[in-house]
Amino acid sequence: MATAINKGFKTEEILRIYFLKNGYYVARGIPFNYRGFAITDIDLWLYNRTSSVSREISIVDIKNKKTPQAIERIFWVKGLQAAVNATNALIATTDKRPDVKDFGKDLDVFVLDGNFLSKIQQYEQSLESRLTDEEIISMIDSYSLSKLDGDWKTKFLEAKSLLALGLNFDNTNKLLNINKFFLEQVLTKSSQKEISLRIFYAICSYIAINLDYIQRDLAFLEDANSRKNAFKNGFRYGNKGEKEIKRIIDMSLSFVEQYSDNGQSIASQARYNISKQFESMPTDILAEYFSDNKVLKSVFTVALELELLSVNRIFKLHIDSTPEVKSFIAVLLDFYGIDRVSFANSIEYKS
Repeated sequence: MATAINKGFKTEEILRIYFLKNGYYVARGIPFNYRGFAITDIDLWLYNRTSSVSREISIVDIKNKKTPQAIERIFWVKGLQAAVNATNALIATTDKRPDVKDFGKDLDVFVLDGNFLSKIQQYEQSLESRLTDEEIISMIDSYSLSKLDGDWKTKFLEAKSLLALGLNFDNTNKLLNINKFFLEQVLTKSSQKEISLRIFYAICSYIAINLDYIQRDLAFLEDANSRKNAFKNGFRYGNKGEKEIKRIIDMSLSFVEQYSDNGQSIASQARYNISKQFESMPTDILAEYFSDNKVLKSVFTVALELELLSVNRIFKLHIDSTPEVKSFIAVLLDFYGIDRVSFANSIEYKS
């Protein structure tokens, strides 16, 4: 049975289920940080694939209080929309005054008022089948060594926060690095297998959403090799790409050449080592897989399935999921250099 949560958090969870049932990918409680400063949390972050070349990102500010201060929240969420470069901004409020909706319309902020919130209470029963964000965090906290052992909660929240900072190769690569940590916990901490797998599945869904967004710009590259090279370049060098990264490296090493003894030799060796390090990255595995049109068409659905795996109250493994989900995780295992069969054997629960 679902753990009791406070009124505000329950409203957030009910709204999350409403948007999930309407085809959105939904993340809740996204930390928004700017240059090291914790600014706020985004109550709901919505992502929708509206067409093969169009995506929408929406943010929802939710206030379920006696005095919701709806007018002020409209100003707030409008500024937050600009900060995170979202397509749409919404507020959900218990306020039922028509003036609030009118003011929201004037500022291009959609208002989900008290009448709407009353109608969606039917979705409360769906809370029984899903863990809330608070329960996931509680599971992390129940591992007494989680802070000393790599600070699990901070890493998980960092992964979440990347959704608000932009869907791109830089953040995809950061997510891949964070997820490697949790995959290693799956393999080495048998007592924490369930929670580490849940977090692994959640971050896999963030990766899938990033890739669905990235492919929007590659939709017109009909040639398979062009798509593959674009993905290879992105996974290896990030947003800046190979040319810009090499320009930065060359500029940095030019100082070594000019001002160090044997500078030319040292710079040449450094340039060679850096190049070999980039080339040794197994990004071809990811590029080969994600450049396939069939994979790209299914990656949004895969994200939805992975999100559900992460929060199913009755925990389920990905090995019982669709072929697309199993393939997605299999290619990540290949990228991390983990044997697929060994991993499957390690996560299966023995009765």
